[in-house]
Amino acid sequence: MHHDSHLLIVGGTGRNVGKTEFICRLIQRISANHKIYALKVSAVFPDEAVFHGSHSAEESRQSLFEETRRESRKDTSRMLRAGAARVFYLRGENSEIEAGFQQFSRQIDTPGAVICESNSLGAFIRPGLLIMVKTMREKIKPRAADRLKQADLIIVSDGRSGFAELEKIHYHPIRGWFLK
Repeated sequence: MHHDSHLLIVGGTGRNVGKTEFICRLIQRISANHKIYALKVSAVFPDEAVFHGSHSAEESRQSLFEETRRESRKDTSRMLRAGAARVFYLRGENSEIEAGFQQFSRQIDTPGAVICESNSLGAFIRPGLLIMVKTMREKIKPRAADRLKQADLIIVSDGRSGFAELEKIHYHPIRGWFLK
């Protein structure tokens, strides 16, 4: 498994737990001193077609798009507004996520600070930091359980008080992401 100390992955134990809000606050804080890139990954699993739509043989197995619109309500637009230099969205079957990340890496200046919202990418690349966001009341998705065990930091989001853990997370252009 490849290690990338300049990659920070933020995953979650479910939907609407606060992943994007946490990422946007971290981008705001870190982008004051460093150029930062953001990536949102949506891995499509065969048993989740109801959530992601159909996938015919004619469709591309993975797609990488750069977000350029700041005004939309999409998570990727929020990341741009927060201060990311460039933001990308990667969607594809789980087996194609690693190749999609390599394609993303060719689009940016490397090494550079990268924040990725994904539960899937951590299966292929060991990041400098893996952070998981969860709530106290929610059931944990089975695919998130392994990431939760591997996390460097687990954030319990209550949706109101913010993220005190942000102060622990730092980036250095040579060292990459680290906790202090």
